[in-house]
Amino acid sequence: HMLRKIQIAIIMLVSLFSLPLFARMVEQEENFTIRQNSLSISVEIDGGELIVLQSNDKNKCNVLMSYPREKCTVDVRYNEKRGQLEITIDNDEWNFNSEDEKAPQVILELPHGPEISLSAYLKAGETKFELGGLKIVDFELRNWAGESSVNFAEPNRTIMSTFDVNVKVGEVDLLNLGNALFEDADINSGIGELRVDFNGEGLEQTKAHIDLDIGETTVILPSNIATKIKVSKFLFLSDVRYPNWFEKRGSYYFSENYEDSEKKLSLNISSGIGELSIKVE
Repeated sequence: HMLRKIQIAIIMLVSLFSLPLFARMVEQEENFTIRQNSLSISVEIDGGELIVLQSNDKNKCNVLMSYPREKCTVDVRYNEKRGQLEITIDNDEWNFNSEDEKAPQVILELPHGPEISLSAYLKAGETKFELGGLKIVDFELRNWAGESSVNFAEPNRTIMSTFDVNVKVGEVDLLNLGNALFEDADINSGIGELRVDFNGEGLEQTKAHIDLDIGETTVILPSNIATKIKVSKFLFLSDVRYPNWFEKRGSYYFSENYEDSEKKLSLNISSGIGELSIKVE
């Protein structure tokens, strides 16, 4: 009988340590109804993946999370009176390479009714923002290392005052920024590849500062928006390519349609060590 008990104990231990992935990962969902006209959101993740998109509802805000049970401390708080949502994931360990544990993932579904101030901070990981059709009044992204993508496939439903993106190391894709309808943008990429696409509706006056220290930068400009560009490059270590569509006057380059178009984009680009390519579509 003792031998049989030992065999059962061994089987139980083997079963415990071979639990499937979902048994070690926590799935958590939080749902909120936003009754105010404004919503302030702060997301802080030590490491993992953040996906932000529209909830296809005027007032519903959904937070879906998965994370390793033993490695993460998770806090989700919504202050209805102040209209503030805070999401925090602290990682006790950074090793998520094993087959039975994955990095934390947060999927944030936002309502299109309230005006939204959105701030996201990651120490490492991937971010994907699909913000078209929302009412984003302020946007801030800080990512120390990883891939970041921001897309406005549809026009923003309000004027955005500030658009601030800062990624220290990694690949950055900013798409259809003309639909973001921001008045002022600060885009900073330390080391890596940066693609900035200004296609979209655009405003009468839009200003953007783009700064890349080391790497390759591609700026895509729509042909229907007048553009003025000033480039500050780091000595001879920067290679800048201007399309024939631009004419140089003093320290600025002006697009051919600059005097005729009602919508104007002013770019100040600081190019470090690498290549800057400006394209017109």
